[in-house]
Amino acid sequence: MRGKWKKVLSLLLIWIMLLSVVQPVFAANKSSITREELYKRIRETVDYYHKTYKEYSYAGILDWPALGLSAMGEDVSGPKWTINGKNGPYWREEQVKTGAGLSKVKNTDYQRTIIGVTSAGKDPRDFGGHNLVETVKGTMMKNGHFADSVADNLTGKPVGETLINAHIFGIIALHVAGEPIPNRDKCLEWLIKQQHIDGGFTWDVKYFDDPEDYKRVVSDVDMTAGGLMAFAILGEDLSQPHVKRAWDFLKEEQLEHGGFHSWGTDNPESCAWVIKALTLFGVDPMGPEWTKPSGGNPVASILRFQQADGSFSHVLNEEDNLPVYSNGMATEQSLYGLADAYNNKAAYDILHEKYKPTAVEHVFKDFEPQDKGFKEALALAYDYIMLIDDEGKFHPVEPIKKEELERALKRMQDLGYKIETVDFSSYKTEITGENFVEILSKAIGIENSIEALKGKGLIYQGFDKDRAVTKAEAAISLYALKESKSAM
Repeated sequence: MRGKWKKVLSLLLIWIMLLSVVQPVFAANKSSITREELYKRIRETVDYYHKTYKEYSYAGILDWPALGLSAMGEDVSGPKWTINGKNGPYWREEQVKTGAGLSKVKNTDYQRTIIGVTSAGKDPRDFGGHNLVETVKGTMMKNGHFADSVADNLTGKPVGETLINAHIFGIIALHVAGEPIPNRDKCLEWLIKQQHIDGGFTWDVKYFDDPEDYKRVVSDVDMTAGGLMAFAILGEDLSQPHVKRAWDFLKEEQLEHGGFHSWGTDNPESCAWVIKALTLFGVDPMGPEWTKPSGGNPVASILRFQQADGSFSHVLNEEDNLPVYSNGMATEQSLYGLADAYNNKAAYDILHEKYKPTAVEHVFKDFEPQDKGFKEALALAYDYIMLIDDEGKFHPVEPIKKEELERALKRMQDLGYKIETVDFSSYKTEITGENFVEILSKAIGIENSIEALKGKGLIYQGFDKDRAVTKAEAAISLYALKESKSAM
């Protein structure tokens, strides 16, 4: 009898343990805000901008308000947002012509202007007499950092390695203009080096004499979200340790109501930055992962700050002598955050897709669309399988180095392609055609045979086993491999 009860008790304990494992699946936290309600609240903010800025012929809609408005389908260059032939883009272009809001010692001025111009559907390569995109590309330094300035007052050259925000927005600006990021690996490496012990980022680089001081740095939610945006644009994912550390920092900083603190106060702007980061990684900010048991999440938290007229305040109460009133920065950032949440897609990605078709002819400085291997190299550059250097060059006729080929195959592995790891230690710096066949054969796990690779369409025209393979030729084969069933 005693044995029977022991058996029953054991089964009961097993059942309780199973319930404890299964329960979270069924008890996933549900957002207190529905998508339908979110849309209604966003439209209130759109209406606020339309009514409030009308008397100014919509001057001030660029740069940041336009980002959220365009994400919600508003054409800020169209009739609805135009008075007597003048609108937000008109007024901003007049400013750009005179250099207003476009200081050469502030790279971020050029970067945010690109974001505003693309949001308005205008050409960032020809706006107010400026090629804004080439200007920002020209600030890429050899160490991978987008310089703090566009042109130093003394030298006329881009200088400064202090601002992390200038680096992040350089990445974002080129992305919305439809381009891949040049010097990508060093660009990524520079950003990772600025990550703090807690996994987050601050707006500036920290320099301390005492190593112990680095342990005392407290990262900022906004800039950590910005770092994650940059990681996403550079093609990183949550499997990368640096991404996971920043992600975990935000998770730790999320408040019980679903929102975030930054600069000492609970505010909507921080929520908007986090939302943009999440959507760039394809994560729903209203989903269970970022929703608390109360139903609060970054989206619900932002909406607590919305005023009766559709605008947003920066604070909820008047503690610390901070008055509650409509705040321009809070409103523009809340709008673009909520728009991303509603679309479940980042506005930065929407703009990238829109501008990519017109950007492709500007990506390389030494490679033309009619050149052999251009199409293939372009596709690989956007996936960061093959890279553009800090000067915007691909060097198509130069021999591909073994380090470059090894890196390309590793990147394909990281992207999920079925590529075997190849030992490159026995190969010389320049890869001959014979070496190339052997490496590709090993990479896809077939016999070392030129005929076998030709049969799979993986060999470029003009193949010569004794001659060094150029980067353009390698691009043709690697693109064919990427598109083939062999790597799927």
